[in-house]
Amino acid sequence: MKRCDLHIHTVPSVSDRLFTYDKNVLVDYVAKTGLDVIAITNHNLFDYTQFQEIKNALPNTVVLPGIEVDLEKGHILVIANNDDGTLFDFNTKCEDVKNLIKTQEDFITYDTFTRIFCDLGKYLLIPHYEKDPKLHKDIIEKLGRNILAGEVSSVKKFIYMEKEESELTPVYFSDFRVEKGITPDQYPVSHTFFDVDQVNINTLKLCLMDKTKISLTSEKGIELFQIFPNGQMLSTGLNIMFGKRSTGKTYTLNAIANRFEGRAKYIKQFELLNTGKNDSDQFESDLKVRQENSAEDYLHEFSAIVTDMLKTCSAEEDEIKLQKYLDAVMTSAQQSDVNDVFSKSKLFNESGYKEQSNDEIKKLIKATLTLLESQLYKPIINKHLPEASLKALLKELIELCRKEYVQDQYFKEVNNMIKMVKESLQLKTAAPRIPDIDLFHYFINKKKREVFNQIAIAVKKNRIISTEKAGHFTISVSARPFANATDLKTVGLKQVSLINAFAKYSNPILYLEELKTAGVETDRIYKLFAAIDYRILNSSGLPVSGGERSEFNFLQKIKDAILCDILIIDEPESSFDNIFLKNEVNKFIKEMAENMPVIISTHNNTIGGSIKPDYILYTEKKIETDGPHFNIYSGYPTAKALKDVDGNAIENYEITLNSLEAGEQAYSERKDIYETLKN
Repeated sequence: MKRCDLHIHTVPSVSDRLFTYDKNVLVDYVAKTGLDVIAITNHNLFDYTQFQEIKNALPNTVVLPGIEVDLEKGHILVIANNDDGTLFDFNTKCEDVKNLIKTQEDFITYDTFTRIFCDLGKYLLIPHYEKDPKLHKDIIEKLGRNILAGEVSSVKKFIYMEKEESELTPVYFSDFRVEKGITPDQYPVSHTFFDVDQVNINTLKLCLMDKTKISLTSEKGIELFQIFPNGQMLSTGLNIMFGKRSTGKTYTLNAIANRFEGRAKYIKQFELLNTGKNDSDQFESDLKVRQENSAEDYLHEFSAIVTDMLKTCSAEEDEIKLQKYLDAVMTSAQQSDVNDVFSKSKLFNESGYKEQSNDEIKKLIKATLTLLESQLYKPIINKHLPEASLKALLKELIELCRKEYVQDQYFKEVNNMIKMVKESLQLKTAAPRIPDIDLFHYFINKKKREVFNQIAIAVKKNRIISTEKAGHFTISVSARPFANATDLKTVGLKQVSLINAFAKYSNPILYLEELKTAGVETDRIYKLFAAIDYRILNSSGLPVSGGERSEFNFLQKIKDAILCDILIIDEPESSFDNIFLKNEVNKFIKEMAENMPVIISTHNNTIGGSIKPDYILYTEKKIETDGPHFNIYSGYPTAKALKDVDGNAIENYEITLNSLEAGEQAYSERKDIYETLKN
């Protein structure tokens, strides 16, 4: 197995951050991590002279030339063989890339990429796959059989892709900037092992065609991966850490969390205990946030309706306009005898052109763009709607939209001229002018108010919106009418008096007007039509107690960890009883460990033993002449001995029994007590 890091940066570019390259750091990094193969892959450039220097400085390591290209707003590694003939040609092609990338926003297109590199089969192409910025799936599909592997950003994503047959072969590299000042304890350990003897582009490709020949460790399989530069391993599944007090358990957990640079979910000791007012307040605060989020989800569509109603004239305003119009018509008929040459002109009572809204055609353009840009459903879309037809439709819609826009501008100009003429005529005659009115909008507004009443009444009806199980807890979200003006304050409007508004609560239109009058912010008004209750219930259907809050918080934190790359828990037994640990915590932890690395520090046999871990770590502190030293022994649960990175061993049976049961004698005594109670 060859240990490979095929993603290393040694030259900053316009596409990268500034750093000062240090050849000594690179040589030391390769030596201390035991790398067999590396690739120099700078952003959009290849430094031929520097590459030769690196190759000469690492005679026992295979050094491959490469480049990381900004392709269609994603990244792809292009790696070549390192013979002299290939190097000269590769350098020329990389110069073409460099000349095209002048700023951080620049990228090259697929057609330009294939034109520059021509025969793609000569190179190892590795796109950012489960790593940002990802290369678009449609570009990967275009590259076809030239793509055998995808780069990932974490062990968790490596595990996922390794398990999924439909996914590319995963590779995990450091993306390391070799810069001055980096110390050995900061060296990355994100490396992939290839089951290969001779190293060249073709042999690496053959490995990538078979997922069983790619691993995170020197042994076949992906059960373990390296976490520290000294060679310390972790399981990709469930890890349990034992150790006496003050032997470095928390220190080690902190160090592991730091290696993941903010991508670790770390639940620290005593973090979940609700023992004081602040903890209770925090739970209520979190509950409030969840409640507001639920209200946003439930009332999202309704908020758009309220916004539209706020822009719509009130019934009173519409009736005033209509009455003015009718009065003017009657007056005009009654005073027809006073009509003169000015009032008899055609423009005197002429209505303006109706200005057209282009909202509908804009929606059609957006919908067509959505169909064209969809990658996930592109095959089925193009099966029924060929891409050429969609592009032709888009072009025609855009042209029509432009035409309608120009026509609308003409209408506006003509209407302005008509208005100016009408005002001038009015100044020269005693005859009354009939005001403009849009009767169509009058009736539309009337219908809007009717429908709004129906929707607003339906929104506040008592109903269960959703129920979700979380262990033995139930998260219940429900809607109901507000009970009184004080109840309205629960949405956070304490500075506004809502007593007068609530008196009109049964009439949505009048209620809406009163809320505006009361000074409620327009973007919050929709929240005052229905109360949303978010409740955490225990197995008996009752609100959770103080202790149960800790249990619920813990389950939520574990659940949230799915968004991270590792889950770290420090002594969960500090917060919970053994029944909850066995029935709830163990179950959730085991499920998480199927998809990501999990490490737990514990002294509890329910967590440490009953959970059946995949890997065990034991911390030990030794006082030397130069101060305390922390040591870690590790191994599989079935191993007779646990070993440190130097090969020193301790007996697994004794360590496990002492850590979980306080020794064999204590275990035997408890066993006897249990047998006596049973009989």
